[in-house]
Formats: sequence, structure tokens, C-alpha cells
Amino acid sequence: MNEVINEKVSVMLLYDRMKGCLMPQKMRWQGKEYRFIKQSYYHRIREGKTTLHIFHVTDGMMDFRLQCNSETLHWTLEEVTDGNPC
Repeated sequence: MNEVINEKVSVMLLYDRMKGCLMPQKMRWQGKEYRFIKQSYYHRIREGKTTLHIFHVTDGMMDFRLQCNSETLHWTLEEVTDGNPC
């Protein structure tokens, strides 16, 4: 089931200088820590002058859509999917 969340979260990142990429490693949401094992997709969206960085990551059980606002550097958990259609 896909659930819209839109809550601010704490995120720990890893920057790989050789690949030149940034990947969320773990997130704290509602008192629980989620460790990501894979980044499925990344893209950017422009909202006026602000660039929003969108990361689609998984912990192996659930998929998460995270947004990083380039102006404020705040992270938002936008959606959670558990893989079930209903």
C-alpha cells in the first residue's frame, strides 16, 4: 500500500567522491531508525528558484520517497510503500 506521509525526518547521508553521488544511508522517523540498502531512483524538481532532490530508497521491506529542499536543507518523508497493492 502506498501512503502519503509528508513529515520532516532526520537523514544520514554518504557522499561517494569517486562516483560523485550522494545517497541516504538511514533515516529516523517516528522514533524508529530505517537503514537503506539500495537507492532505486533519484531526480530533481524545480519549484521556483528552489531545487528539490528526490530520492527513492528501500530498506528491503519498504520503499521510501525522500525529498531534500536545497534552500533549507530540510528532509521530508513524502511517501512510504510496503509493496502490497491494497
